[in-house]
Amino acid sequence: MNHDMIRRYTDAVLEFGFRGDGNAPPAATVPSAEETATFAERTLRLLEKSESETLILFGLEDGEHALALARELPEGTSLLVCETDPAKARAFLTATPEWSDPDSRASILADTSPWAHLYILNMSGVRPDNATMALNPALPEDKRTEYRHLQRLFMNARPHQAINSSYLSHVGVQAPDLSVGAILHPDEPGLDTFFAQFPEWVREVVVVWDAECAPDRDFACAAPIRHLARPLDDFASQRNHALDHCEGEWTLFLDGDESFSEDVWGLLTACMLVKRLEACWFPRMTLYPDETRCKAGYGLWPDLQLRLFRKGESVRFNRPVHERLTGITGRTALVLDAPILHYSRLRKSPEELAAKLKRFDETGGGAVEHVLNEDYPTVPRAMLPEASLLMGSLSMLLLEENPA
Repeated sequence: MNHDMIRRYTDAVLEFGFRGDGNAPPAATVPSAEETATFAERTLRLLEKSESETLILFGLEDGEHALALARELPEGTSLLVCETDPAKARAFLTATPEWSDPDSRASILADTSPWAHLYILNMSGVRPDNATMALNPALPEDKRTEYRHLQRLFMNARPHQAINSSYLSHVGVQAPDLSVGAILHPDEPGLDTFFAQFPEWVREVVVVWDAECAPDRDFACAAPIRHLARPLDDFASQRNHALDHCEGEWTLFLDGDESFSEDVWGLLTACMLVKRLEACWFPRMTLYPDETRCKAGYGLWPDLQLRLFRKGESVRFNRPVHERLTGITGRTALVLDAPILHYSRLRKSPEELAAKLKRFDETGGGAVEHVLNEDYPTVPRAMLPEASLLMGSLSMLLLEENPA
């Protein structure tokens, strides 16, 4: 298990505090010493019997169960506590600084996002076949349900390498039939960069412009562009209009401030060659305050986006703002190392971002209110995986049912 990665990620999350986050966590139910000892003895017996490398404890609570496990941890094994309450993790690590020691075999993974836990577990080399899992018996029922869901996801997600066979074979491989959909405003910054990313094997780029007519200009793009004009009423109907005009077997949606790296584009065809796959979720990496760092923690990463899918009659977007893709059933994939690079904070001024968020609020009819913060928790971009052509494949977790 990569303790260093887990500690660096957790440190970045815990160093940042939202308003009220620094308050002391609610008092947890303190188990009796006998109950704690019995739990630790039983759990460590299971660990030794399974011959696992790592013991995962879901939920920290008052920390007594974690401390009991750490004291008797067998030689050659590691303990990882997954905790979704940063304040609770921060208080525990302050009281037990030895857990932050680089030589410690016990560590905490802290973030509010269960998806971040799932991603970091896999990225740090912890898998169902080399780990023993236990729920903290002191968890209240609502937290127990949350951690059980995470545990099921971890157990059921099957690691898979999607190989781009065209780079490994002298035999030509036909590219998948892919349409790209986008809803854009003519004043969106960086449009030349947006269109320049698409490779020639893409069937078409279908753009719905938020305007009475499409911009009277050419964009350099290796794939054909189909221009449609439709003033925005709400974001779901705008995306559905683009979807209705996409003719490929597969559809990919990207926004004007989003892109894949050139290497990811070179490997992306591998996703659409996985047997029985219906759709892919991608992590979205919001670059901030520059291209060397990205937002993380508190749901800011992996910020999963369901963007690549087989087209079908039942597949539609709903909700006027923060639209959601529905109708996807069957096998889906969580792609680990093909992030959507999100340049919103780097390409737009604070005034432009504020105007964009105001329009979101207006489109949502006041149901949501967006606030532009000046500061966010971030991690080095290099900490998170990004595929390269030299690897020849994309790493993913396959789920037999859409987690949405």
